[in-house]
Formats: sequence, structure tokens, C-alpha cells
Amino acid sequence: MNTEPELTVHASGLAIPLTADDARLLGEDAELLAALLGRALHGIALLRAGRASVEDLTEAIERTTELMERLNGIRRAEVREFAAQKGTHGALARAMHLTSRATAQSRRRALLRELPDVMEEWAVGEHD
Repeated sequence: MNTEPELTVHASGLAIPLTADDARLLGEDAELLAALLGRALHGIALLRAGRASVEDLTEAIERTTELMERLNGIRRAEVREFAAQKGTHGALARAMHLTSRATAQSRRRALLRELPDVMEEWAVGEHD
């Protein structure tokens, strides 16, 4: 699989390099995620500049929350697929930056007891 960027998704002044296959598979979701990331980065810039108004912060919090919800759905889907492919608890612990395999095992077990949520379904392309 070629991982060299062939296409760049542009949103809110942000450029994200993707392979042509990735861009095709993600479609408009690539632009959505890029736009959300751009707004989250704008929120950080406002904070660092010390000029964030309540309205600015409200918008930044809303966009950051939506980005976090989507990223959490992506990670949940990845962990579920990792389990389906019989990935080890040690490898999962390393991937999740955990110091304990038991913690990774516990988190995976808790996830697998639940049905996929809307964001997890979105991540695998089963929900808009």
C-alpha cells in the first residue's frame, strides 16, 4: 500500500495530506474532520493570544467536543477491530500508552460488552 500523500484535503486554512485511496474512502468526512481540527487549533491560538471571548470559547468548545466525540468513535472502532483480529493485550496497552496489559484488557472487555455507538458506526461508514 502506498502511503505517500497524493491528495491534500484543505479546510479552514488547514492542509492534510492523504493518499488517493484514503481520500476516496473518507469522502466528505475528511473535510469535516479537517475543519473540526482547524477550529480546535484556532481555539488554542485564541487562548495563547489571550483574546478569547466567551463567544469564541463557546464555539471552540463546541467544535472541540464534536472532534473529540468523533475521535473517540474512531478509537472505539479501532479497538473493536483490533480485538476481532486477536491483537494482544500487550500490543493494545502500548498503542493506548498504558503501563499495564491488565488495564488494556479491562478497557477492551468493557468496550466489547457494549454495542457500537453512533460515532463508532460513523467511523466504519455505517452511519451518517
